[in-house]
Amino acid sequence: MTYGDKSTSVGNYGCDTMTMEPSDVFQKFQFGCGRNNEGDFGSGADGMLGLGQGQLSTVSQTASKFKKVFSYCLPEENSIGSLLFGEKATSQSSSLKFTSLVNGPGTSGLEESGYYFFKLLDISVGNKRLNIPSSVFASPGTIIDSGTVITRLPQRAYSALKAAFKKAMAKYPLSNGRRKENDMLDTCYNLSGRKDVLLPEIVLHFGDGADVRLNGKRVVWGNDASRLCLAFAGNSKSTMNPELTIIGNRQQVSLTVLYDIRGRRIGFGGNGCSK
Repeated sequence: MTYGDKSTSVGNYGCDTMTMEPSDVFQKFQFGCGRNNEGDFGSGADGMLGLGQGQLSTVSQTASKFKKVFSYCLPEENSIGSLLFGEKATSQSSSLKFTSLVNGPGTSGLEESGYYFFKLLDISVGNKRLNIPSSVFASPGTIIDSGTVITRLPQRAYSALKAAFKKAMAKYPLSNGRRKENDMLDTCYNLSGRKDVLLPEIVLHFGDGADVRLNGKRVVWGNDASRLCLAFAGNSKSTMNPELTIIGNRQQVSLTVLYDIRGRRIGFGGNGCSK
């Protein structure tokens, strides 16, 4: 298997009984056993859970029981996340804002592309809409990916976001230069010794009126106050698809994110992780 970030896994393909809970047992569950893994898997990872729409994903292989519904909350430090399937996930739906899933480019159904496409219409910074033309996000569209860390935007959208963010952060000193591990992040600040930092709220305006508000750790990236960076990046020309928007996991931290594939919708809610 080769993944979008060029990571690879080579090994054996087989099947076995998978038990999630005593009442949730799936016979002949198919999976890969990676013997030689290269790239950005992380030394502490025991494996990777496939939550896409492909026929071999966990979502598809458990559809008889869970009806292709699941939710998660990706936790901050000192909090507890969650991964729920089926009715346990659906029980959260009343408090969420939903946006419709749409077909990927050149496909006739949701499952064909494997990715979760939906509409991003605009972005706000500090309660001010950027008024980015909808055509910027229209083709090939916007996907959400729990395996991508930093949200990626087409250059035109990122340039508008970066300019508005820098304007809102004008009273704070920039941190110059790029570090190798964060070389995609180019809008960074030295906030050492400051306790009164006010980060502007960023709002992602999705279709059907689903506005997702981002603040704190969903806005910036970094563990060192001397270098905290805007947690968004512009696609480079060398990117496989420079016009594709990817909503990454940094922007999903502590949110409840619910996928209802048969209902063709995805929902967002605040503070989904327990302390």
